[in-house]
Amino acid sequence: MIEKKSTKIRKITFWPAFILLFGSLVYSIVNKDGFYAMASAANTWVLDNLGWTYSLTSFLCLTTIAAAYFSPLGNVILGGKDAKPILSKTNWATITLCTAMAAGALFWGIVEPIYHMAAPPVGMEPNSWESAKFAMETMVLHWSIHPYSLYTLPVIAFAFAFFNMRKPFSVTSQLGVLTDKFHIKTEEKNVFPQILDTVLLFAMGLGILGVICTGTLNMGGALKEITGIQSKAAAWLIILGFVTVCFIVSSISGIHKGIKLLSNLNVAVYIVLLAIIFILGPTAFMIDGTVEAVGGTLSDLPAKLLTTGAYASDPWAKSWTVFYAGSWGSWAPISACFLARLGVGYKVKDLIKINFGIPIIFNIVWSGVFSNLAINYQLTGKLDLIHILNTEGAEATIYAIFREMPGAKIIVVLFFAALLLSMITAMDSTTNSIAALSTTGISPEEQEAPVFLKIMWGTIFAVLSYIMLTIAGIDGIKMVSNLGGLPNIFIIAGGIVCVLIIACNVDKYNLVDRKAESGEEDLEGETGNEKQSGRIGAEKEGSVIE
Repeated sequence: MIEKKSTKIRKITFWPAFILLFGSLVYSIVNKDGFYAMASAANTWVLDNLGWTYSLTSFLCLTTIAAAYFSPLGNVILGGKDAKPILSKTNWATITLCTAMAAGALFWGIVEPIYHMAAPPVGMEPNSWESAKFAMETMVLHWSIHPYSLYTLPVIAFAFAFFNMRKPFSVTSQLGVLTDKFHIKTEEKNVFPQILDTVLLFAMGLGILGVICTGTLNMGGALKEITGIQSKAAAWLIILGFVTVCFIVSSISGIHKGIKLLSNLNVAVYIVLLAIIFILGPTAFMIDGTVEAVGGTLSDLPAKLLTTGAYASDPWAKSWTVFYAGSWGSWAPISACFLARLGVGYKVKDLIKINFGIPIIFNIVWSGVFSNLAINYQLTGKLDLIHILNTEGAEATIYAIFREMPGAKIIVVLFFAALLLSMITAMDSTTNSIAALSTTGISPEEQEAPVFLKIMWGTIFAVLSYIMLTIAGIDGIKMVSNLGGLPNIFIIAGGIVCVLIIACNVDKYNLVDRKAESGEEDLEGETGNEKQSGRIGAEKEGSVIE
């Protein structure tokens, strides 16, 4: 029987991240313009001077994922040959999809292509069929291949290190091969992993604040469409209060009940909404446009991923593709700590299919329906969405489209439900990771962080988000959160190196299976904090949660 390890807060990780989050908020309140100017200048410098690292890392992630899939690493079972899954593949896929997709694709899936038609790269005529084709190809890149390359690589690196190398629950474990090579101590009590974790927690904390604020504003707009209630402080308070209560209930019930049920419901709403828009919209155009856009994207994929706009002095690439890489990079290493835990008992190949293959297919379908709907309305003149975007803003563009469709109220209600569920699942999964990184005692056999920590982080995010919405504004915080992509990109790059090294010599690094085959008590190279026996994932008596 495995003895449950005691848990306590990692002070060096928790308190600096919390103080930095609170300090950023105070600064943005005291000097809103100055804070935004500082964040904007720093972000511009990073994109101008180091943006190429984002593009190159994204491309290398894609190639490394392919190499891992077809290498011996792909056939390794996470947690060892005796490990048992804690989730069915269906539940695993829905949780992964909702965690990574969040509310971003809901909003930008409709609005972003209109931005690209209005202001395409240099040399392309705005509001033309060329800009429309480019916009759809860009949606395929930005919401499928690009983000999930950056998300999946850290998941592979962390999953193998945590389950098969017996590394501690820390972002540092994604660099396990390199830290071992250079004799860097990474146990929970050591300072280095705690400092690295607090930097990344701060970046992701800012990121989730931006997501919650944006999601609240979007839901406020949907609520106004449905009820006529103005999207102001009172409505935001109700929305955030309801989301927080739902999140707390989900957190208390854990991965196997709360997140699983919410994710299944969330995906069901996605599918119903997709089906309605697909049937009521320009169906043939959606299919034709998606097929052509996927072909165009795949035929020119390296160039699209590695574009920087250097030769044309065109800011488009840095404003979109490179900027997105920084934004996703600020999430990826910590999100990986949550997503990797779901794959215990399955092969690395399955991990890649669930975290990379299925989300890419789903998001191509999603963009194929919603993005092509907006593009079709603009191209045919049914609505002048570029004018609406320029005069009334992005949110107004979405509801202008919905109003043109039969059953507009039903569509808006479903859209509101999708936004709501997406934000709850995003808060739940994110705070799950942040809480786990803030405490000691997390292991393959005991993966849940203390409930009080998850509730505390979720409540902190909700309160800070409301203050930002009503007093400080969100632009500066969102800009700073994107800066978090810079240190994280180097973590991801290190993860690329580690995955390639492991793929070339799996037997050397697969300590769990070596230990099982040799019958040794311990093996050199283990971190020492996980000298455990029994089956990985056995906390649920080895049964798959259906």
